[in-house]
Amino acid sequence: MKKEPSFAFGLICIIYMTLSACAFNPSVIEPTRSITFTILIDTAMFSQKEPLRFILWNAGQLDITNNTADCVVSYDAESKQEEIHCPKGVTYEPVNPEEFIFQIQQINDSVTFETDHIRLGEKYRLLITGLGSDNCNTTSASIEDIARKADVVIENIMWATTLMACL
Repeated sequence: MKKEPSFAFGLICIIYMTLSACAFNPSVIEPTRSITFTILIDTAMFSQKEPLRFILWNAGQLDITNNTADCVVSYDAESKQEEIHCPKGVTYEPVNPEEFIFQIQQINDSVTFETDHIRLGEKYRLLITGLGSDNCNTTSASIEDIARKADVVIENIMWATTLMACL
């Protein structure tokens, strides 16, 4: 009979410790918190003539994009109409990512913007694109990650530049 109270006490302690650990878990998603992105930019890579665009997709939009990746858009020159053809069982859904535009002249060494579009703990994709410093090619980078903190800092970006023969 003496073992029963100690067993119950031990069980209560285990439940309490488990609940306490969950209450202080730093990975708990705060769905109402906005995310601030700060991206370090080397402005010498870009033309002064065109703005720099930051295009941001959230997890839901990425899922839709993946689900409709096999859909094909065709354009009829006579009717000037676009037609979207998807494989059987796939329904096309448009995706409208959030876009931020900054003039190169307004950027010192970084760009900062806030979004309610991405939630803490959510996957996102960020495309950064602009006219290259040669005023012909496009310089861009794509980052896909999870918003682990409310203040996301992106540095050491892997930039790519198109290689067109410019005149």
